[in-house]
Amino acid sequence: MIMMIAYFVCFFIFSLPSDDLHQREARLDNDKRLRQVEEVCRRHNLGLYRQSAGTSSIKHPPTPQYSVFYIDKPHKISWCPIYKAASSTWLYNFLILGGVPEASLQAPKEQLSVLARRIFPEPEFKEAEEAFRSTFKFMVVRHPFERLLSAYRDKLENSKVGLEHGVLHFYRKYGRHIVSKYRFNRTLPRDTKVDENEERIEPTFREFVRYLIDEDPTRADDHWIPYYLFCTPCLLRYDAIAKVETMQRDQEYIIRSSGLLGEKGIQPRWRHQTRGGRSAGSKAKAYFSQLTAHEVMALYNKYSLDFELFGYNPAEYLRYASGE
Repeated sequence: MIMMIAYFVCFFIFSLPSDDLHQREARLDNDKRLRQVEEVCRRHNLGLYRQSAGTSSIKHPPTPQYSVFYIDKPHKISWCPIYKAASSTWLYNFLILGGVPEASLQAPKEQLSVLARRIFPEPEFKEAEEAFRSTFKFMVVRHPFERLLSAYRDKLENSKVGLEHGVLHFYRKYGRHIVSKYRFNRTLPRDTKVDENEERIEPTFREFVRYLIDEDPTRADDHWIPYYLFCTPCLLRYDAIAKVETMQRDQEYIIRSSGLLGEKGIQPRWRHQTRGGRSAGSKAKAYFSQLTAHEVMALYNKYSLDFELFGYNPAEYLRYASGE
């Protein structure tokens, strides 16, 4: 009897259309991800899972960062935007949902986040709490080290590229101060002016990592702040947690599960996906080989809760590190 049941289950699964199979996998993975977040939050005594008698060694926000969310009330969907984790893709989708013509988004004159905030302003606390009771809430994550590397390459590695997209801001606020502190062993006043035409010296990846290791994570920029501090998954019960590593499938799952299927212009897409050149693994190796194993572990310790919450592993990046 058991063998017969197993046979029919297998027959049913393998007879499903491939799209249905992918969505079934997405649903099962999503359920597993949500359970893992709950288990890790409970283990560390955080947020909704905190026991009054217990303590936690992790500094954690007392309330969610409601202001960072994009909340679309008419379509009943809320998104916490983790920058460098498919954020451009979902900003694009939210702009379409907000009525922006898709043609005007092909070469926008402003950053998508600026455009989106005009349509979906930062919500007030009460407004967000009310919306979260009736909206589909999701976030997108990626391997924490890949996100940090992407942030470095996009915002700090070359301050003369993409100045119109805010890269000069990152040089002024972070880049030159990192170089001053970690290469020249001195600290510049925060209000030191920078001429847009002056010669700039960008921080190396190793200098950036040393900065991250020393920095208070609660004060970090949105592009490298830990997930648990920004989207506070221990304080909110999300409906979906997507991953960049399974981006196409997870996007379709969110579109279907949130009721967006059939909305004009909303479809699985991937803006700013890496094309050509070296693979993600070879890029990571090129940069992480600049670090010692001790530095990689120190960086991991800084983001260890993100690794636990979302099931990532630092082992591959430790192998890339030098033995110094």
